[in-house]
Amino acid sequence: MKYTPATLTDKHIHQLQDIEQHLSESAGEDLILIAYSKQSDDPEDIKNSDAHH
Repeated sequence: MKYTPATLTDKHIHQLQDIEQHLSESAGEDLILIAYSKQSDDPEDIKNSDAHH
C-alpha cells in the first residue's frame, strides 16, 4: 500500500492537535501525530477510484 498525507479539515486538524497535546502530557514528551490516507499499489485502482469522486 502507498500512503499520502490525508486531506484534513480545520476541525480535523484541531482535533489532532488536542489529541497530540493530551498524549504528549500523558507520555511526558512531545509527540506528533501524522494522518495518512491509504492508497492502492495498483495504478488501475487509483484510476477507478478517481472516476468515483
